[in-house]
Amino acid sequence: MNRFISYIRHRIPLPAEAEAFLWQHGRVMAYDRLNHFLTPQVRAPYWCVVLEGMAYGYTLDKDGQRYIHWFAMEMQGFTGVRHLYTPNPGLHYVQFAEVSRILRIPALKMREGKERFPELSELLHVMKQQYIDRQDKLVEVLQQESAYKRYTKFLAAFPALADRMTPDQTMDFINIARPTYYRVLKRYLDERRRGKSI
Repeated sequence: MNRFISYIRHRIPLPAEAEAFLWQHGRVMAYDRLNHFLTPQVRAPYWCVVLEGMAYGYTLDKDGQRYIHWFAMEMQGFTGVRHLYTPNPGLHYVQFAEVSRILRIPALKMREGKERFPELSELLHVMKQQYIDRQDKLVEVLQQESAYKRYTKFLAAFPALADRMTPDQTMDFINIARPTYYRVLKRYLDERRRGKSI
């Protein structure tokens, strides 16, 4: 929690009352790798920020194929409530990619805090804009005409994230089938080796 408070203070002047509100309603939770925060059977009406680790949101299609829609790393937020932009919100999952610690605040309390404290409203606006910016970069990645270009654009757009993802997560995030992914990876590594030897 102290880490998050420090993060806010470096960006926004945070009055003592707003900080007390976060301390009163926030709870730090720990999750193991691959634990779920949200499933279709579990309601999770919370606003969260990742303090350590990484979370991601995904859906399953009717054939059970996973599609990862977003990742949240340290000091990035996510919620367990339904969003208009969530495809098939009843089939939405939030899972932890690593051992993680999050700050969890009930969504209704965060809404109250946003209305009471302009600084919290500004923080949520900034975090939402950062999420939108990441989603815009993802759209650029997914619009690439070939799997190879999609992969290289992904590495350029999300270098810190790419370093922490498993191959399966990468495939499900940038929509590349397994055999294609390994062909693309081999080509990428071969081109890097050739570039270094010149």
